[in-house]
Formats: sequence, structure tokens, C-alpha cells
Amino acid sequence: MNRARDVLTNIASLFLALVLAVAIWTNATQAEDPVRTRFLEVPLEYVGLPADTVLVDADARQVVQIRLEGPDSVLEALTPAEFTATVDLSRVPSGETVEVDIVVSGGRPGATISFITPEAIEVLLEQQVTRDVPVELDLRGTVARGHNQGEPLLDPPSIRVAGAESRVSELDFALVTVFLNSTAETLVESSQPVFYDLAGRVASVTGLDLSSDEVTVTVPVEEAAGFADKLVTVEWVGEPAPGYRLLSVTADPPSVLVEGRPALVNRLTSVTTEAIDINGLTQTFEQTAVLDLPEGISVDPEQIVTVRIEVEPILTTSTFIRIPERRGLRSGFEATMEPSQVRVVVFGPLPVLDALAESDVRVIVDLFGLEEGTYSIEPDVIVPDRGIEVRSVQPTAVSVTIAETEAVAPGTPVAVGTRPSGSAITQVATPVRLAITPPVVCDLTPVGVRVGLPTICIQGQETQ
Repeated sequence: MNRARDVLTNIASLFLALVLAVAIWTNATQAEDPVRTRFLEVPLEYVGLPADTVLVDADARQVVQIRLEGPDSVLEALTPAEFTATVDLSRVPSGETVEVDIVVSGGRPGATISFITPEAIEVLLEQQVTRDVPVELDLRGTVARGHNQGEPLLDPPSIRVAGAESRVSELDFALVTVFLNSTAETLVESSQPVFYDLAGRVASVTGLDLSSDEVTVTVPVEEAAGFADKLVTVEWVGEPAPGYRLLSVTADPPSVLVEGRPALVNRLTSVTTEAIDINGLTQTFEQTAVLDLPEGISVDPEQIVTVRIEVEPILTTSTFIRIPERRGLRSGFEATMEPSQVRVVVFGPLPVLDALAESDVRVIVDLFGLEEGTYSIEPDVIVPDRGIEVRSVQPTAVSVTIAETEAVAPGTPVAVGTRPSGSAITQVATPVRLAITPPVVCDLTPVGVRVGLPTICIQGQETQ
């Protein structure tokens, strides 16, 4: 008896020790890898759709949310791609809204799905049907005067629509609208049709299969007998002013609708205007033209022809040889230039260049502030502001040598003129005393000098 009690006591002690060991191990494991909760969103899929049926008014949601419980190390490694959320439609009756459970499968050992939201979803299946919906044409406007409209053609004349029976059966027709706007030739236009239901309201075809998204409309248009469009030919006499040229002559509109006996209209190749005088023209102008029509031919009185005649000046070049003007040369110095002349080529309207005088083109060499020495200076060219452009200056720079003016030594013969025979007239310079109060400016150039007057003083010079 005692031995049996001891065995039972030992077994109980052993079991208690095992339970304590498992509890201790579990606590230690949970401390290292605790149990947590995680939420994932899984894409929703519809499977098992019966043949010749279509899902109508499907729920807009695309995913379901699941709650997972398990060790943190397992949950952290899970991805939505490891799960599938499906709605089985294989047993759903047609034409009746029913609720179908959402089944989620997948995952890893140790992770438990504890909650799914939503758990079910309402679906409606309908029989899929196909129907040809006729296309109708709304033709607005008219063809141009003197033209006839043929029977419009629609391609395709009907559109095949496939989808849920309730949506397809409510469609009545598809409408295409085309505007003519005085069309004078055959019109071909593609347009997207608008569908209408049996109640005359615009119907949506989103989610339905259409055999064609566009309808091509062809409206034949041809000239009526005795009417035709003829080109306008502008007649003119004279020539523009000298130095100007005729650039273009255009008529607006370029053609007009004429009316008459078919034989006369067919023989007519174009309609000419009465002659427009452009003699001496110097600028572009517009005027209303009078048409010179053959007998038996008339034009729509509402059509006004405007003629535009464009005239522009002839552009050309002109060359001028000019002696540069020196500016800013200091008193008591003289300057010599090499070369002494500059060739200037200008570009502009011929009438302006013809009226341009030699003095209108000026070449300036600026010597302001320069001391003795030799310099290479680019001359400045000044031309009137009349649309003239300086094309070239040759040379581009002139060599200028500046030196102090040399005094004339006493007794030196000075040339003051010429005899009729061509020999020079000279005069010997005599010594003079000059009493200079202010600075004296004397011009020693022989311009207008008479014999016996070798020097001309402008200011403050006295002979003692």
C-alpha cells in the first residue's frame, strides 16, 4: 500500500515538474519571439463564372482585410502574395442577388487567420446577350449654294453590343451628329456615337463590349447643273513706280460660284476681274474687284471679291568713296591717314539709295585725346535712318599718324599760288615778332589765299 502511494506521489511530482518545465520554456520562448497581431490586404478574385453569364454591379472593393496572429518572426515575413481571397460564382443562380462567402487561403505554419473583413459579398449574375443596335444620323446644316446633297452612308450601319441582358435590352439606338456648314464637296467624317435608351435618355455603355467605337459618315456633295466654282483671275495694267516691284496679286475668295446654262458654265475656265491700274504704285493696297463676266453667266450677288496687290521696294547695294572726317585733333598737331579714302557699301531700298547724296554718307575718324604717334582706328560710318544698312567698310581700319605742326623758318620760300603756266608762286618768309596775349589759332592752309597773303590769322595775332 505504501509502495503504491509512493509510486503515485512520484508520478504526480514528475508530471508537475514536466508542466513547470513546459511553462518555463513557453515563457522563455515568448519572451524571445512574442505572439503578435498583424493586418494584411489581400486582392479579391472572382472564380467559377458560369458560361454565357456576366457579373453585374460587382462590389467596387478590390481587396479584403485579414487579421493574422502568431510569432513575430513568422508574421514579419508574410506578404499579401502568399494569400488568395476568392469568391466562388459557380453555384450562383442567374438573375438573383445572393451573398457569397469570401474564402482566404495560404500563409505559413504558425500564422493563424483570426478575422476576415468582409466575410461575404453580394453578387448578381445575368445572362450575357448580344444585340445589334442601329445607328442613326443627325445631319445639321446645308450644303453650299449651287450644290446637291446625296444619300448619306453610315459605316457600320449598326453596332453589335454584348453584355448583361438588363443593360443591352434597354438600348434603343446610337446617334451620330454631323455638321455640313455650306459644304461644297463630299464630306467624310468619323464620329463617336451616343447611345440612347428606350426612354430617350442617354445610356451608358461602360462595361459593355462594342463591335465599333466610331462610325464613319459619308455625305456625297456635287455641283448642281448650271452651277460651278470658278477660279478668279486678277487682271492689272501698268507697272509699279521705278525702284519697286510687284510681289503678289491675290483674290479673296480665290473662287466664286457662277450660274448659267450648263454648256456656258462648262466652257468657262475662270472668271476675270476688270483691269486694275497699278501704274506708279509704291505700297501694298486692297480694293473690291469688279468681275468681267461673259454674257449669260452670273455670280451670287452676296459674294464680294477683294483683290490684294502687294508691292515692295527693290533692295540693292550702292558704293560710296569717302574721305574720312577727322574729329578731336588737338591744336598744334596734324594728322595724316593711310589710305586717305574709305570705300563704303550700303544696302537698302533702291528708291532711297537713288536719292542718297554723297554728303549723306559720312565717315568719321575719332582722334579725341590722342597724343603723337601712329594708331590703327576703325572709322565710324553715319548714314540716314531710312532703312539703309551698312554692309561693308574697306578698309576696316585706317592708319593715322599724329605729329606736332612744324613752324616755318625765316627766309624759307613758301608756295602761295600758281601761275597760268603752272609754275609755283613763292614768297620768302620774313622774320616777325608776335605779341601774343591769349593763345593764337592760325590757319596756314592756302585755301582762298591771294598772292602776297601767305598767312591768315583768326584770332589775337599782331605784327610788331
